[in-house]
Amino acid sequence: MILNDNEITIRSNAANGLISPFNPDNLRLSSYDLTVGKEYYIGQSDTGSLFETQNLRDSQSITIPPHAVCFILTEEEINLSDDITARVSLRMTHIYAGMVLTSQPPFDPNYQGKVVVMLHNLSSAPYHLKCGERVATIEFTKLISRAQGNRAHRSVHNLEAQLSKPLVSSLTEIANASALIQSKINWLGGQMLIFAALVVAVLAVPGFFSYSTLLDRLTEQRDQIKENSKEIDDFKKKLELSESTTNMLINKLSILEKRNPTRETAPILQPKTLKGEKQ
Repeated sequence: MILNDNEITIRSNAANGLISPFNPDNLRLSSYDLTVGKEYYIGQSDTGSLFETQNLRDSQSITIPPHAVCFILTEEEINLSDDITARVSLRMTHIYAGMVLTSQPPFDPNYQGKVVVMLHNLSSAPYHLKCGERVATIEFTKLISRAQGNRAHRSVHNLEAQLSKPLVSSLTEIANASALIQSKINWLGGQMLIFAALVVAVLAVPGFFSYSTLLDRLTEQRDQIKENSKEIDDFKKKLELSESTTNMLINKLSILEKRNPTRETAPILQPKTLKGEKQ
């Protein structure tokens, strides 16, 4: 059975009150609104190994960065009897703003202490919570019969004793990585714009690497290559014809040599000189 507003009021005003301090303005028909206390912790991505909770004054506010995790210690303490259990949920005002309360088990009977609220900012904007502002709603349920054991939750009176090491939301790391990638994309986009501007400026100069000039030069080179190829082909044909003619002449010469072998010529006789003549 869930306790109604009257039962919550009676039990809170009794000795060892159910809620302390009790404020009737925070009472609902079947639950009670818990408020932001003095101690909190926000997981940051640049804390390294440093772990330290923060304290609030009455006029101060908590600023939860986008995608960050925040632990809040409530101002109220609850004192459960052996026949009462309790469950905490987030107020709809904060849910509509993109906040999420991490699921946690119900408080066992006989628990005495404060409530730790773990919030996750899923929005892309910082979220502010003022000291004393209503943050979560607690609902009390009466058991069918009293609990027999005595193993209650460990009492919580300060936040620092509950957290042993720094905590960073994975969404924060993802958001930081996305921001870094986006900055690189923006830088590359800027470089591409500069390069495009330089290309346009170069092409805009008359006669200097203009598109039409490049086409003309390419056409001239293509025609020159065609002419050179034609000359090479003509030269190859002439060379083949010359070789054929040379081979034919060699064959004819060989036939002639076979038909007319070389003969030794007779020696030429010198005329004799007469006696008494001068030579």
